[in-house]
Amino acid sequence: MLNSLVNVMFRMVSCMKPIIFGLLLFSVVFVSFPVAWADFLPEANGDEFDLEHGEAIAGVLPSPPKIDGNLDDWKYAVWIAFDSKKDILRGQADWKGKDDISVTWSTAWDKDNFYFAAAVRDDKFTPGPDTANAWKGDCIFLYIDWENLKVASPVGKPNFSLIKNKARVTNFGGNPDIHLSPIAIKRTPALGKGGMIYEVAMSFKHSTKRKIKEGDHVGFTPGYEEGFNDPAETGVFLCWKGANPDNSALLGKLTFGGPLAVDSSNKLTTKWGYLKVQK
Repeated sequence: MLNSLVNVMFRMVSCMKPIIFGLLLFSVVFVSFPVAWADFLPEANGDEFDLEHGEAIAGVLPSPPKIDGNLDDWKYAVWIAFDSKKDILRGQADWKGKDDISVTWSTAWDKDNFYFAAAVRDDKFTPGPDTANAWKGDCIFLYIDWENLKVASPVGKPNFSLIKNKARVTNFGGNPDIHLSPIAIKRTPALGKGGMIYEVAMSFKHSTKRKIKEGDHVGFTPGYEEGFNDPAETGVFLCWKGANPDNSALLGKLTFGGPLAVDSSNKLTTKWGYLKVQK
């Protein structure tokens, strides 16, 4: 009797093995795919806010972004794209279109920090050799005229680069402590073989003595340097209007807006329209 019972149980377990395996496989696939699909990749939406070329808004995100190279915290931000010849300062003849190199970027702020994020579509990523020569490889510069002086070179000129597989912030301007800023740079194949995500938080205390408040604006332009290390990638430089960002008078205009709406853009659009009239 006991032997018969054991045999029956053994046959039942054997029959259930394919079912158990199938359930496990389904569970793995079901759990894994959302993780792979979760990362947010931005598209330009400045037109929704009636922004002219050379204008941007730094909004207040629903919560401070976690600096980890995942842009899910930025879903409701205002995104601007550098993806045409009008945004090329140098290397127009070498630029082969959006998939060769283009940048979609955004800014945000709170009482303590100024945030920047970018999704870079690139067919090949070539890093610089060291922080002093970061510009010889693929990297991002920000040009920020915090005091709106509109003369000479902007004091704010941080550089974001991946040097020896380490994300670095380097001061190329007048903010010696900006290198302390948390930064993440993540390789992102969905943006091309050389695609990258950049995310950084810069403390206001390391950037400017000015007390930034809602409605303020500063001269601002991001620039993407494709570098000179690789002969096949010959120094394309993208920036707003293709104007020299080392001249503060030629920078774009960044306005510090209010909280970004979670479910629609109507709230921010109205706020921006008001600020635009006021400023």
